[in-house]
Amino acid sequence: MKYAIATLSACALLSACGTADGELTAGNWKNTMTMTKFEIPGAPAAMAMQAQSVLNKPQSTEACMTPAMAKAGVRDFSSAMQQGDCKMEDFKQGGGKMSGNMVCTGVSGFGAPQMKMDGTYTTEKVSMNLSGEVSDSKIPGGKANIGMTITSERIGDCKS
Repeated sequence: MKYAIATLSACALLSACGTADGELTAGNWKNTMTMTKFEIPGAPAAMAMQAQSVLNKPQSTEACMTPAMAKAGVRDFSSAMQQGDCKMEDFKQGGGKMSGNMVCTGVSGFGAPQMKMDGTYTTEKVSMNLSGEVSDSKIPGGKANIGMTITSERIGDCKS
């Protein structure tokens, strides 16, 4: 029994060889975004209730991750999760944990121009928490505070 466990452990270690920290596995990925915070200080009650109505309602999509995208890893993958043209600043990753600031231009909808991000990753799953402030003259008080979680998980091979 001990030999079987040692063999399985060795196989698991060997399978990780050749994969750089932060690389992902190519294939079909399911991405689920959930708004966890949407506060509009000074908003009328009806608007505040409408903002709260989007909370905790997951929205999912699926996408094929190519081998090149998988090799680019969690940094590029994390930037691609937000609407608009986004890049990661002060990005740190290692040992399955990541953090940084996502800075976006051309943001629309519930996106923020800058969001603090922290999360975890494996070769087949990425989980992120994002938070930021939206400034817009159309919002009562001029700003809204938002938070969201994004979980992406490999669910199989790409569909043809």
